[in-house]
Amino acid sequence: MTIYKNNGCVMLLRVMVVALIPMIVKGQNGTIDARNQTSTKLRILIPVRPGLTKFVAIERHPITGVQNFSGFAIEVFEEIVSFGLPSPVPYEFIPFANADGVMNGTFDDMLKEVSSQGYEGAVGEISILHYRTPWVDFTLPYLDSEISMLIRMNQQPIGKGGIALASATKYIVATTLAFSFVVAISFWILEYRTDKNASQSNDTSSSVQSTGIVYDNLRREILRSITQTRLVVILFFMVMLVLLGCYTASQTSSITAQRRGGGRIKNINQLIRNKLNVGHREGSFVRNLLIQKGIQESKLISLNSEDEMTEKLSKGTAKGGVDAIFGDSPNLKLFLANHTDYCDRFTIVPEVTIDTVGFGFAFNKESSLAKEFSEGLLKLIDTGRLASIQQRTIGSLQTCAGDDDDIGDSNQQLLDSDSLWILIAGAVAVFFLMTIIILLYCGLRHNGRKKKAIAYPCYLLPCC
Repeated sequence: MTIYKNNGCVMLLRVMVVALIPMIVKGQNGTIDARNQTSTKLRILIPVRPGLTKFVAIERHPITGVQNFSGFAIEVFEEIVSFGLPSPVPYEFIPFANADGVMNGTFDDMLKEVSSQGYEGAVGEISILHYRTPWVDFTLPYLDSEISMLIRMNQQPIGKGGIALASATKYIVATTLAFSFVVAISFWILEYRTDKNASQSNDTSSSVQSTGIVYDNLRREILRSITQTRLVVILFFMVMLVLLGCYTASQTSSITAQRRGGGRIKNINQLIRNKLNVGHREGSFVRNLLIQKGIQESKLISLNSEDEMTEKLSKGTAKGGVDAIFGDSPNLKLFLANHTDYCDRFTIVPEVTIDTVGFGFAFNKESSLAKEFSEGLLKLIDTGRLASIQQRTIGSLQTCAGDDDDIGDSNQQLLDSDSLWILIAGAVAVFFLMTIIILLYCGLRHNGRKKKAIAYPCYLLPCC
């Protein structure tokens, strides 16, 4: 009897163990299932950045007070939750801001809050950096990024129709006037000598009474004067053609340099050497990065909005502004793309870049959300949903100064519209040069055929 009782207890224990095993495995297999068994939501921090609403935008309904969240990063996160994960999870966005609605610190502070205050993650234009990995786990980057430099162009904006004549400096004008003066003096000397010789011939004819000799001498002097005048005119136009060619080449080079970002700052060492002020967005990790590059902390200025960026960069260091702004390349490209009138004022220097991994989502290290959202992000990439969201929210990030295609298009438009001035000047010069050659040929042929002096200046008629 005792044996049956012991066997019954053993069997009961076995049944209880078998029943508990699936429950334990179900709770350990995935955090999503464990969270679904509770009513808690994922608490996701988002940055508050005025003027930069393409990635994260917060709008409050004026009547109900309900907050609406939108932007590229928000839509990517929501698409992963609804499409990329095995099952949807509840979540709520919490702005990382103080009572005044201002961002409560930097991006680093926000990520530290995720680690210390028990938030599940953070969403926004968060750069994936190595020194942040002790605080959070990152997903794969949903957008490539690098640190770029925005500077002010040296050239002043000019009208499109007069761009070919914009650099007609005083030296070109002075050279043209000087050659015109030399030609005028040459004409006067040649004509004065002809008139003087003709007068002497008339005096001689009075004494000698030889009409044939008078006309022969007069015709000979006129023909010599015409030949010399033609040589002067040809020389003048040849010099002007050379000047026009040099001017055109110089203009083309300067315009192309301007379109490709002809600013005077080419590297960070120039900023350090000249002790120029440098701007960056408030709360960005770029500040510490620039200090590591050797820029003095006193030369760094935090900028809170796009209007402040425009104002400070337009002033320059001499007037209390900045001469360069460093930031994530997507934000700088969006700054230029949203203000097309800035294309002739500011430009991104392609030679100055600091590589980063890109933008990603950050999650608490105690969860497996980073892995799950990375897998969901790959699903969005494979299906083309990520590209569709990007095109709808931030576009292709093509700017007038930062992309080769746009540069080629702008240069092509420049040649199509403004080369009219060059074509007109070239056509006029070629016309006069051909006219002089024809006149010279006609005059020599006429003189060789008739062996007589020309009674009327041959440079005024095609053929005499």
